[in-house]
Amino acid sequence: MSPNMSSYYYSGQYLGPPPRHNFGLQCRLAPVKHRFPADPTREDIPPVKAQFFYCSPTPIDDPLSAIAAPPDTRSTRAALQPFSPGDNNALETAWLSLATDDYQQNHDCAYRQKTPSPSLERANKERIAVIARHFALKHAAKHTRDGYARDSEFPVDRTAPSIDGSLPLCCPELLVEVGLALRNSFCAVARRKQDMLTTESVAQMVMAEMQSMRTDSSAVVPETRKKSNSVSGGLVESKYDSPGPSRGGIDTFGSAKASLPNDGITGKPFVRVGTPEATTVPTSSFPRTPAFPPPTPTPDEKRPTQPSHEARPSSTELDDTPGLKSVEVPVGVSRLHMVTLPALQMKPIYWSPVNDLATVLRATWFYRDDMRPIDPGVANQLEAGYRELKPHAETWKDELRCAVEVGPLGEEKVSHPLWPSPPTSSSKKAAESDLAEPLVSNDPFCAARCFRGEAAAEGSILPSANQGNSSPLPSQKKFEHYHVIYKDEKNAFLLKPSLKPSGYYGRRPVAKIVRGMTIGVPVVRGFNYEVWKSKHQKRQTHQQMVSQGQPLSGNDDGGMRSDDICPACKAEKERSRPCVVCDATPKAYNNLDEPPPQERWLTGLWPSHSLVLVVHGIGQKLAERVENYHFTHYINAFRRAMNVELNNNAVRAVLRDEQNGIMVLPINWRQDLSLEDGGPMGGEDKAKYAGQPFSLKDIEPKTIPAVRTMISDVMFDVPFYMSNHKPKMVAALVGEANRVYRLWCRNNPGFSQSGRVHLIGHSLGSVMSVEVLSRQPTNPPVLDPARPLQTNFFEFDTKNLFLLGSPVAFFLLLERGALLPRRGRHKAGADTTDIVSGDVVGEAGQFGCLAVDNIYNIMAREDPVAYLLNGTIDPKYASGLKTAYVPSATPSLLQSVGSAMLGLVPGATSTPPGAPGAPYAALAKPPAVRLPSQLELEVHDFSREEIAERKALLLNDNGQIDYFLKSGGGPLELQYLNMLSAHTSYWVNQDLIRMLCQEIGRKPGKENTLPALRAVKTTKRAVPTFG
Repeated sequence: MSPNMSSYYYSGQYLGPPPRHNFGLQCRLAPVKHRFPADPTREDIPPVKAQFFYCSPTPIDDPLSAIAAPPDTRSTRAALQPFSPGDNNALETAWLSLATDDYQQNHDCAYRQKTPSPSLERANKERIAVIARHFALKHAAKHTRDGYARDSEFPVDRTAPSIDGSLPLCCPELLVEVGLALRNSFCAVARRKQDMLTTESVAQMVMAEMQSMRTDSSAVVPETRKKSNSVSGGLVESKYDSPGPSRGGIDTFGSAKASLPNDGITGKPFVRVGTPEATTVPTSSFPRTPAFPPPTPTPDEKRPTQPSHEARPSSTELDDTPGLKSVEVPVGVSRLHMVTLPALQMKPIYWSPVNDLATVLRATWFYRDDMRPIDPGVANQLEAGYRELKPHAETWKDELRCAVEVGPLGEEKVSHPLWPSPPTSSSKKAAESDLAEPLVSNDPFCAARCFRGEAAAEGSILPSANQGNSSPLPSQKKFEHYHVIYKDEKNAFLLKPSLKPSGYYGRRPVAKIVRGMTIGVPVVRGFNYEVWKSKHQKRQTHQQMVSQGQPLSGNDDGGMRSDDICPACKAEKERSRPCVVCDATPKAYNNLDEPPPQERWLTGLWPSHSLVLVVHGIGQKLAERVENYHFTHYINAFRRAMNVELNNNAVRAVLRDEQNGIMVLPINWRQDLSLEDGGPMGGEDKAKYAGQPFSLKDIEPKTIPAVRTMISDVMFDVPFYMSNHKPKMVAALVGEANRVYRLWCRNNPGFSQSGRVHLIGHSLGSVMSVEVLSRQPTNPPVLDPARPLQTNFFEFDTKNLFLLGSPVAFFLLLERGALLPRRGRHKAGADTTDIVSGDVVGEAGQFGCLAVDNIYNIMAREDPVAYLLNGTIDPKYASGLKTAYVPSATPSLLQSVGSAMLGLVPGATSTPPGAPGAPYAALAKPPAVRLPSQLELEVHDFSREEIAERKALLLNDNGQIDYFLKSGGGPLELQYLNMLSAHTSYWVNQDLIRMLCQEIGRKPGKENTLPALRAVKTTKRAVPTFG
């Protein structure tokens, strides 16, 4: 059962009120500590309590919230949502860990126009040399693969931008890639101030290096040929290069990445907070001194291979880009998203972003009345004035008192202009450059690595390689002519020109502020979560209270010392069960050997015991052009509907004790698969087939392009599957499912031993799932992340297989297969003799002999694609069964009226006889049973019926496979009209959602099945039972 607001249960046992958090040093909800060495230039400036926000209309901390449409860009700021206290602590800890001394020194030297120290200048040159060498090797390998001989002249792109008198660039992508590398390796201020750090100069170094490589091709280039398509000594191939079609990127900073196999995981496990990612020791072709001196490697600094599916140039940093790597922190109650720092982007973990990339804002200053974040540019100007005037010091109160005593002229001295005044024509060049550069940078990379938490920043959806190279000050400034008056270490007031102190007009706002009056726009330094809740969360659900990591009993520590062990955290360890609050806080990690604490999922933050993988059918090629048809959108709404249904009393009544949640994830196998290129593809094909290679575009007429494109995007998946592309499609499905499963197990340690995996296949996806499960091992081997990603069979054991709108029966007819249980498949309640009987079970490899516990074939009545599966077991047995329907989740109008009328009759009940909780159930009259005649007993084949029934029970605990969804019915129902939408109506059908929750969450075994789903024969016979 789910935890309660004032008490919680476990396995039906009352455990008392939940313990409270003391927010001490050992509590996971304790405030983040700023652990920086003493800096005399800061003069003990107090750390700011920053808050991270994400821009999304759907709260990630409330899985029961409605799925909203993408917000209008004009109302983006209104959609800002704060991360939960637990998530914010993890994000802040990761953000503070990004600060490095090298970045700070480069930033200070560039800002003050000072020459870097010899050691810093030497380190900068070494970084640039490594970057130049890296891209020289990469582009040499790239252009060699494009068909240029290594001993020939490298190609040059005459259209690529170049400087007069400089070497022409090999391709336009070089400038973009170099810009990204410089952004990861040097501060934005340093790139603007130092000529040697410009993109053009480094690109020229790359071209010069390529020229030297060409002259020495006998030594260097043959060595790179061996490493261009392999992982060796720090050279890692990336699936996506930035931003062009280049492949085979060489990662000089991969470190432990190269020692691990490429398992295709999307989203690397999250980097341990405070631990910089290891950097590799350069190979012999690289300079001896790396750009970043690597620390001594430790076992818990191991890191998996960066996923190729999410290393997209349009959304995130590239893996093969030299420089400091990103830190990724899981967020949200369901841990379906992660925030990339310092890029300040939030993206999904388990699927490729589909219009769900969100920008993240790190705010330091807020509007006092409602705690809305102030724009980073304004906040950093407030922070710059804070550092200059030092209102946190004890002397500031004396200054304010003296200013009030002096009068308006004295108050003008403590009034600080928010934005620096523009330079005059007589200003010196140095002064102009100082004014053009803000004291606190707005660039996310510079704000994270060059400061100590005082800088605010905001990410962007599409980061540019030149980001940070443009003008540092915005062209249109908010509060441009305002002044700021700091009252104390937390409070300040923004005053427009008509409110600022003036001796001429006799305005004295400081005197009013000191007396406690509000003048202008009040702002505060640091976030107050209680004020935000009071203004923006008037009514909170229990799910929000628990998922956001809020203390259920207030912040009072009850007299406990802050250095004591937190009782709420201790309770989780003692009972080996999740704490309802503490474990809402994510923890970044990168150690595969030492598993992180299990994340708490869904309602109540309990670990999800069931993982449901949903395989789509045809039509997802259309989603590349029409984003609304993308499968991920349907599954997001479907997951939300299942979360809502799990709270239904009818569902909770049948859930087993250890069933804590259901996670539904999409398997988008079609997104990275190209099937339109036909004809001879390789050397073996050319040996078999004559003719030149051609593609679909070469044979498609130009007439009615909209219709032809629609047909090719939606319908062509079926003929592709029935062609020589079938192995490629099946391998794509298996690889994507195993990739998601590996990532889930990595983020949920212990799930591979105790969790349950279920498959839902829709349309063609159901056929492909049956194809894989037919050759699936009866008992899959134990998951080993060190092994390469498997593409022949699923690396998990499938408990339940749900087929929606499935044509599997038709493919069984084509292949002359039959639905058979698997030999040696031990399932709860199964007869040990049946699972080895030759006339009941089949062997692995037979099409239709599936390695699953239960199969459900669910279809809409008007779905023209769906076929029955009972007949593939035994046609006569199937003809003797009544048509089974999925029970309705909502009562009909007549049932509602009847129940209301029965409630008015004394002694009457609306509960049907025989149902659980029904009164006088034992006195209900049993149904009449017709005894078979002598002729029926003589001609009936009991042996065949017995075998079919034993097969059906092994295939499904209910004794049948097929279930129809009830349609609306009525005299106005038109089947041929409903047919148009029947095949895509499964994801919103409430009856199906309830059935899935009950069948996935119930106890296994035929004795625990629901009476409404059990097989019923058309003719009742009093015959002895077998088995």
